[in-house]
Order: sequence, then structure tokens, then C-alpha cells
Amino acid sequence: MDLADFEELAEPLLRKSAAAQAEYGFALVEGHTVTAEEIRGVEREMAVTLPAKYKAFMMRYGGGVFGFVELFPVTPVAPGTDDLRTLNDREFADRGFLAIAPVGTGDYWGFSVVDGRCSEQVWFHFHDAGDDELVAQDFLEFVASRGLKP
Repeated sequence: MDLADFEELAEPLLRKSAAAQAEYGFALVEGHTVTAEEIRGVEREMAVTLPAKYKAFMMRYGGGVFGFVELFPVTPVAPGTDDLRTLNDREFADRGFLAIAPVGTGDYWGFSVVDGRCSEQVWFHFHDAGDDELVAQDFLEFVASRGLKP
């Protein structure tokens, strides 16, 4: 899936989010976006290369709530909250896995990392089991399947 295909799928959620913001004061898309330079800085600090589709999404839509999924923001949003680096420094310091979203059970969705390069695929990482489980071929497919559908 490319970004244009994703944007077409996401349009109804974005309209609902704008309406909810106007009517109730909360959005269904938080939109903690980052710049390309901020992403490069985080990649340097974490010694990883993030997937291109993930980076494009974070610059366009950002972290935080996106429909039915919560995505760790790339950079800190508020003191005491998890962002991509803070969470992964604490939970996956060896950088064999890079968590991008909490499942809500102590498990995470994220990328496997080999030689500092994140896979395009998104995996379900079990906190108490051995093998991770493939959930999407790329980040946009993951967000479409988890964030756009309850």
C-alpha cells in the first residue's frame, strides 16, 4: 500500500476526527507530527533506520491516537509520556525489536531490527513468549487494519 492509497482509506476517519474536535473538543487523530530532521535525529540517537512508509506517515499524520490504535510519537509530547526513543530505550535497549504501538496487554506491535535496519513488516511482540507474529506487510497496512477498523 502506498501513501495515496492509505490517504483515501483514512479520509472518513479524518473527517470524523475534525467533526469530533469541533463538537466535543477531542480528536480521533492526535497528529503529533515530526519533521524529516527530527526523524533523522531520532534514528541517529537510536542507531536504527526506520522504514520509509513509517517516516512518511509520522511526518503527515504523526503519533498518538489514530482511530483505534495508539502510536508512540517519534519525539516527546509531554513529560512522563512514552515516545519512540524513551519506550524502546527502556524495553528494547538491545534494538532487536523496535516497538511502535502498545497492544494494551504488555505486548507491543513493532519492527524487527537487523543490523540497525527496521523491517518493513509489522510484528506482534509477545512480552512472555518466544516467537513474534507477523501482522502486516508494511506500516501503512498495519495502521489501516488496526487504526481504521474497530
